[in-house]
Amino acid sequence: MTQGLSFRVPNPDDAEMLLEWRLRPEIASQMFTAVENDVEKQRAWLRRSNERDDYVHRIMMVDGIPVGYASITVTNPEWRICTFGVYMADRRGRTGMGPFNFTHMLNHVFYTMGQRKVVNHILASNERVVKGQTMLGYRHVGTLREQVVKDGRAQDLHIFEMLETDWRTTRSRYGILMDMDGREWP
Repeated sequence: MTQGLSFRVPNPDDAEMLLEWRLRPEIASQMFTAVENDVEKQRAWLRRSNERDDYVHRIMMVDGIPVGYASITVTNPEWRICTFGVYMADRRGRTGMGPFNFTHMLNHVFYTMGQRKVVNHILASNERVVKGQTMLGYRHVGTLREQVVKDGRAQDLHIFEMLETDWRTTRSRYGILMDMDGREWP
């Protein structure tokens, strides 16, 4: 089912593509931080990101074509907690394969990185992702009312969590054992 889905480490040559994606209104409206339209700053960000030991990121590919971006940020190394960042720039990444990128990320975070818990913060306006979180087995922890202000409008922020033990029981329904680097985890 996910044969055409793969991931690769971004490099500075991806800066222009990633910047173009990040500036798209449909992506920028769901991000917590604004990005300057400056490809050199984007290149520098990619270089810094590749050097971090608390940050893992990949370009998502469908049939070898870049379709989106995925990141894992360790937010508390001592407690082994992290969060995900994902955006899809190409329709191929949003239809059919879209939800499956999270299975690879969850395998990566729990088995490759040895994290204990994922906590995601999703804007209420991102309805598709809000619904997808529970489909994947995340627990809806709560909603922070009018927490984020985007374009002058206050929005609710949903908080979801998943423990490694939750994923271990949920992942069998997807049958996807690979992480973002193609390693299989039984």
